[in-house]
Amino acid sequence: MINRFIISVMVPFVFLFNLSIARAEDITFGSLLKFSSGIITSFMIHESAHAFTADLNGIDLNWHTGTYDQPLTFTVYNICDSDGGLLYSSGLISQIVGSEIILRSKKIDKNSAYIRGMMAWNIINPISYSLNHKFIKHSNREAGNQFQGDIEGVGYYSSDSTANRFAIVMTGLAVYQGSRYLKTQDWFKGDSHSLSFGIQPSGGVGFNYKFWF
Repeated sequence: MINRFIISVMVPFVFLFNLSIARAEDITFGSLLKFSSGIITSFMIHESAHAFTADLNGIDLNWHTGTYDQPLTFTVYNICDSDGGLLYSSGLISQIVGSEIILRSKKIDKNSAYIRGMMAWNIINPISYSLNHKFIKHSNREAGNQFQGDIEGVGYYSSDSTANRFAIVMTGLAVYQGSRYLKTQDWFKGDSHSLSFGIQPSGGVGFNYKFWF
C-alpha cells in the first residue's frame, strides 16, 4: 500500500509544478532567481525548525555539510526517544505548517515566483523524502544514531511502522496542499482545467487532470 501511494503521488505533482512554471506569464532571470530564493527559504525554514526544537528541548546539535541530496545535516547524541522523534519530525512538519499559512493567507500573492518556489519545495520535498526512505534508501543510512534522513530518524526513536505512518501522513498532506495551491494559479483557473484525486480501493491515489483545448 505504501509503495503504490508514494509512486502515485510523486510523478503527477512533479509534472504539474513544472507545468506551472512553464505556463507562468513572464519567465525571466529575475523570476527564476525569485523562484530559487523561495526554495532556499523553505529549505532554511525546515532546518531552522530542527534547530528551534533542539534549543527548546536542550539538545546540542552539531551542524555540518552533508551529501548532494542532504546539503546540510546535523549530529546529536544521548537524547531520549520522545525528544528524538520530535526533533527529526519537526522539519517536515514545519513545511506543512508553512504551506498552510500561505494557502490560508489572503495577503500573500500565490502567483509570485518567490511563493511558487516555496510551495514547490514544501510539496515536493516531503514526497521525495518518502520516496527516498522507501525505495532509494539513501536516507536510511545510519552511523550509530545518526541518519541521512528525517524519516529514518523518526523510525529510530520510535519504530519502523511509526516512520511509515509519518511518511504517509506527510505525503498525503503535501498532495492535498499541492492540489489546493495549483487551483490558486492564474494559468490553472478557468473552465479549461480541472483536477481531482481520491484514494482508490487498491490503496493508491488516483489523479484526474483534464485540459480542454
